[in-house]
Amino acid sequence: MFIGHFAVGLLIKARFQRVPMVLILLAVQLLDWIWLVLSWLGEEHSRLIPAGGLHYVQFDHVPYSHSLFWMGFYSLVVFLLFIGARAQRHWALPLSLGVLSHWPLDWLVHHADLPLANFGPATQLGLGLQAFSPMAAHGLELLLLLVGWGVYYRTLRRVPGRQGARVWESLVLLVAAWLAMLLFLSIATLS
Repeated sequence: MFIGHFAVGLLIKARFQRVPMVLILLAVQLLDWIWLVLSWLGEEHSRLIPAGGLHYVQFDHVPYSHSLFWMGFYSLVVFLLFIGARAQRHWALPLSLGVLSHWPLDWLVHHADLPLANFGPATQLGLGLQAFSPMAAHGLELLLLLVGWGVYYRTLRRVPGRQGARVWESLVLLVAAWLAMLLFLSIATLS
């Protein structure tokens, strides 16, 4: 799952309009940013698997970035950081929800390579849509993004002022986040 996370970001932005879009996009992708850094440092391992002209990421060892336990921990840390900041207190819930959304979306497309925790039984979960049909997994992500964009766009139409500018700003942020993630993904998979 990659662009599907942005869909959740758009839904969060539609509901919590005062939270900056860039922070929402960072929140929904936080686990992937942690994964990229840990992969680059050699602490976590994954592979790109070719499948019918497409590729998907197979996690081999991601106990800190993509475990259910650590996702909850990172979400709590984000919540506590922002709840403690007087001026940004209202950002705590939407940003922590963004972090929390990551693992369930990955669970839909990854096969059983998402760990519950880095301790205890080595249970790994995932429904496996990307291994079964990479095209269906990409289609699901695109559908999620279109739904998220549609909801976000409808809320912008109701806000007086800079609707067009906000649409373009969000498109630029989505493209920039996507390009940055591709860059880091290429670095992480080369290491």
